[in-house]
Amino acid sequence: MKLLPSTPLLFFLVILVFAVPVSAQKTAQKELLESGILKAKLGDLKEALKDLNHAVQADTTVAEPYFNRGLVRSQLKDYKGAIRDFSKVTLLKPSLAEPYYNRGLAKDYLQDHKDAIRDYEKAVLLKANYTEAFHNCGLAKYDMGEYTEAIKDFSRALQYKPDFTEAYYNRGLSRFNLNDLSGAIQDFNQAIKLDSSQYEYYSSRGAAKAAGGNYLEAVADFSVAKALAPADTNTRMNLALAYLYLKDYREALDEYDKILEGSPGDAEALANRGVAKHYLSDKSGACDDWKLASENGSEKAKGYLLKFCD
Repeated sequence: MKLLPSTPLLFFLVILVFAVPVSAQKTAQKELLESGILKAKLGDLKEALKDLNHAVQADTTVAEPYFNRGLVRSQLKDYKGAIRDFSKVTLLKPSLAEPYYNRGLAKDYLQDHKDAIRDYEKAVLLKANYTEAFHNCGLAKYDMGEYTEAIKDFSRALQYKPDFTEAYYNRGLSRFNLNDLSGAIQDFNQAIKLDSSQYEYYSSRGAAKAAGGNYLEAVADFSVAKALAPADTNTRMNLALAYLYLKDYREALDEYDKILEGSPGDAEALANRGVAKHYLSDKSGACDDWKLASENGSEKAKGYLLKFCD
């Protein structure tokens, strides 16, 4: 049995809708641009897009309508359209870091992490203290399994922004994946110090502690995470598993019961609940769970059936 951290937050800063300063615009285009930006801020994205389309058509040599239309398209999840707009901005205003950063975001959402990294790296070349670009570059590398390189990017982000909570958290996840449990716990500690409201921080710290054999403290962290997010199944699974390692079979059974109320066919929960029942001397209940878990694909449960059940 192995405890794993929760999936890392794909933390992308909220895309702010703003106008890049310009030297001159036609009055009609300026009015359309301002109207589109206002509508976007108010959440009326479809109408904002209409205004920005007209603003682009009024003068295709001006970068600002393309940039803001790209932001709106990103919010509408039209990432390919957003990439086309940000690419146009990079041609019209190649010295701006923001279009590269936002194009990188759109590519990330399309799972094109390699190209996203190239855009983030271009953004930090143009703006050395671009902490969000460093951070998201690290996330893209994390998604590619390049944990050592991801740590470098998260660390760079923290150099420029020492209170960047998500950078600590994601660096901690990267360190966890490299089996640097002490370093991971230190980063999770710092993330929790800066923001104690995120259940993922406690759940991941609990996983790191459990991986190091400190199940009692892991239970404490998982319990806080469960209180913050009662519906999160991964936290309950980790909590139940930690109880098993502590031989607290009654608590483990209770947690697996709750998990299986919502997911009655969960093979892992069934197999492990069977283990709890076995040690609570409920042979019939254990074998029933292992039988169902085996039918749902659990090889571990098949082994238990052969060893402990008639």
